[in-house]
Amino acid sequence: MRILITGSTGFLGSNLTGYFSKKGHDVTGSSRREMTFDFENHVGDLRDREFTDKLVSSVSPDIIINTVSLANVDECEKDPEYASGVVVDTAENIASSAEKYGSRLVYISTDHLYDGSRSWYGEDDPVNPINEYGRLKKVAEDVTLSASPKSMIVRTNFFGWSPSWHATTFGEWLYENLKEHNEMNLFTDYYYTPIEVGHLAGIIEEIINTPFSGKINIAGADRCSKYDFGMKMAELGNLDSSCIHPSTLSKSGLRSKRPGDLSLSTEKLKTVLNINPPGLEDCIRGFLEGAQGRQDS
Repeated sequence: MRILITGSTGFLGSNLTGYFSKKGHDVTGSSRREMTFDFENHVGDLRDREFTDKLVSSVSPDIIINTVSLANVDECEKDPEYASGVVVDTAENIASSAEKYGSRLVYISTDHLYDGSRSWYGEDDPVNPINEYGRLKKVAEDVTLSASPKSMIVRTNFFGWSPSWHATTFGEWLYENLKEHNEMNLFTDYYYTPIEVGHLAGIIEEIINTPFSGKINIAGADRCSKYDFGMKMAELGNLDSSCIHPSTLSKSGLRSKRPGDLSLSTEKLKTVLNINPPGLEDCIRGFLEGAQGRQDS
């Protein structure tokens, strides 16, 4: 397939371009940053409707995977106008161009759509975001489906290894601090269902080979706290967990509110698409294998 991946220099975008290129697909990227890649990459601002239209017209992709976002929750709270341009305007432009030129669209959303008052949120559960990031992602979902009704909306929370130019992500930060025996405070009251990015990419590949459209949760099978996640990584990586200390959201001092529970139900993934999500141990083992691969390279 000819696949256009927007946000190709980001954490998820860079992982997806690598995954789909290795699988033999014809991959094209789009980013605001000028860099050298093994694939064709178009540099420009997707908030610009004319650039977006020309991009999709020239690439003529079978599939567009839109990973563009501003995932820094506190930055979204600090500058909501800028965040809206990055999150919402790009989503609307990409969806409009996808519909115009007949490309299937996959929009990568988030689990920050809920207020955290319960567990195991399904795709049809009402959303109630409590921070600006979640609110903007919900608006981006809506404009995507309005402009391109047969799009796929992927709600997820992923971790993995990022490219050298990217800011350190949570999983990487945790692993490096465990290796260095640095003291860490991890939340015991912040739950989610994380999936390793390689597993996420594989499931996306499975789904785009079906006619599925609409909302789908792609997450890990297990619900855990950030503290649980850290302890499991220490266990599986044979690392010393004594540097991990329990903490709570109420003591975090974070700028924006975080829902206490973001766990996503994957029943639809299992029943409608017959795809079983990986458990936490499989996801962390995949991450640790990536760490070993980096050391060997």
